[in-house]
Amino acid sequence: MALEREIDAYASVAQWRAGLNAQWGGDPLLEEPRKLGNLAEFCAFTGQDPDALVAFCFLRKRQTGERFASVARRAEIAAKLRACIATREIPAETARQVSADVLSFLIHNGVMMNPGRARATPGSAASGAPVGQPT
Repeated sequence: MALEREIDAYASVAQWRAGLNAQWGGDPLLEEPRKLGNLAEFCAFTGQDPDALVAFCFLRKRQTGERFASVARRAEIAAKLRACIATREIPAETARQVSADVLSFLIHNGVMMNPGRARATPGSAASGAPVGQPT
């Protein structure tokens, strides 16, 4: 899926940029453009733009309308991130960086993610499946 506009034109990317700026100073997305590239590739893989990825992770309680982060949807995003990385023939260090960039984007947009689950390899303890069991 091609994004409808430049990746840095999305509100969630602006939020990410502001969070990184507050944390590190400068403009890390400008200084490390691969971060935006990794997010764009993940968006293409999922078929969702950055704002839609963030929105997907939240639901509203029927009775109160209160917004909350869905555990199941966050797990689905983590699984898609693992699948996205698995489809690319890249060194392990690059795979870790792709994962870190996408997780950083999500976390700076209020989507609490467990990096261990998102980065897990099949059969590892962090994958959620018992070691030695298929995932």
